[in-house]
Amino acid sequence: MSDKVRTRIFRIGDFHFDNGETLPNIQLAYETYGTLNADKSNAILLFHALTGSHHAHGYNDELPEAGSFWQPENYEGWWDRMIGPGKPLDTERYFIVCVNFLGSCYGSSGPTDTAPDGEPWGSRFPLVNANDQARAQIQLFDSMGIERFALVGPSVGGMLTLAFTNLYPERVRSVIIIGADCKPPIEHKLSGFEQFCAIEMDEKYRCGRYPLSDPPLRGVALARIICHKLFVYQRGLEKRARKGCSPDRKGLLTWFTPALSTQSYMLHQGTKFAKRFDANAYIRIINMWVSFDLEALTGRSTDAVFRRFAEHGIPFMLFSISTDCCFTPRGISAFHRRLVKNGVQAQYKCIHSQKGHDSFLLEPELYEQELKKYL
Repeated sequence: MSDKVRTRIFRIGDFHFDNGETLPNIQLAYETYGTLNADKSNAILLFHALTGSHHAHGYNDELPEAGSFWQPENYEGWWDRMIGPGKPLDTERYFIVCVNFLGSCYGSSGPTDTAPDGEPWGSRFPLVNANDQARAQIQLFDSMGIERFALVGPSVGGMLTLAFTNLYPERVRSVIIIGADCKPPIEHKLSGFEQFCAIEMDEKYRCGRYPLSDPPLRGVALARIICHKLFVYQRGLEKRARKGCSPDRKGLLTWFTPALSTQSYMLHQGTKFAKRFDANAYIRIINMWVSFDLEALTGRSTDAVFRRFAEHGIPFMLFSISTDCCFTPRGISAFHRRLVKNGVQAQYKCIHSQKGHDSFLLEPELYEQELKKYL
């Protein structure tokens, strides 16, 4: 078993969201790995992916703030093979901080928290954008007295690094982005809307004011199925499904029994996910992803944002994944060229994998050498 770690809670208090709303008693859940050096110059802020958590390393089977959403599959750190002594994120050299997204259900404030009226915030919790995440997390680093740090962001976390670097360029030493671009493709936006509809059309959703004891599990499961097909390499899905599931599970279905291993596999993924994530939290995190627009967030053209990065001398390292249908190598390669065109010192590497977008989670060894070299 990995080393036992524990979640810490940072209390912000009143927080002003980008949409103009203000909520009281906002908090962030986070974990740290390694030791902060004397001059506080070895910090790395690691962003998690879409429905991940701040628990990136070690073993953590206790998170009371998450209630029943903290399932056994959450106990092992999601990037355990990348964090630790001698690993790319070397805990003998670096102080790594990973923070749960605002609006999630894993300890940071979100829709499952109790509002002043004694009921869960539910759909009353504001929609959260990337600027909100950056402005919340910088307060944690301020409290630690950390002035500058590196950013590492896979998937949606990669997009958040851009918003963070735009708001606080003087605080950022370098940026590593894995499987992300500066704007989601139209396929993502359409998929996101399909997922919203799947949850909204579950009769148990009740306009987002459902009791946590009776959530819209079917809607969340269907939303996850819609989303999951983007994360995997679809040409290899049948082989993966045959290994992972037998075609005889109904899951949350009533009369239909899946006849194909691919059907059973996707149903299993959706059913399992519905037990560990809240519907309203999912809507907020998905919305943050599909609505990400660097120009809209910054009020500047993309070229102007990149020139600002260059002016502050912030180097970038970009990774694409050969079979990623979320953010394709073609798109990330164009992202890299645009950074360079605007004077940013940027490197680019395409990782050859058969695992699709989830490669950074499933086979981190493919990234180790390049990450070590860059850091």
